[in-house]
Amino acid sequence: MSDESDGLLRSLRGELDAIDRRLLEAVKERIDVCVRVAHVKRDFDIPMMQPGRVGVVQDRAREFARNNDLSEDFLASVYSLLIAEACRVEDVIIDADPVAASLESNSDGAASTNGDGPASTPRQR
Repeated sequence: MSDESDGLLRSLRGELDAIDRRLLEAVKERIDVCVRVAHVKRDFDIPMMQPGRVGVVQDRAREFARNNDLSEDFLASVYSLLIAEACRVEDVIIDADPVAASLESNSDGAASTNGDGPASTPRQR
């Protein structure tokens, strides 16, 4: 490689590295929201799997691919991985005992209270 091509590749790889950092942060942010979704599903007894929602997300990815000259199969595969991880995370949270989770989240080991007496649990039925 020439000095010119080395410089060009170095610059382009720097751009890719910056994009990768943003992409990784976006994936983390997405998982963080999935954690919050899982808590809502657990607290309100909503089933983890929502096939209609999965279809909406997959359709949006395919439409984005079509509109941006990208491979629909590629983006569908990316979203299949993202959805699979979201389901895994949600399963862990939904299957967790909310009282035990509350105890684990407090550093002193005491259940959280609402200030009106006994410890409250996240799931109210």
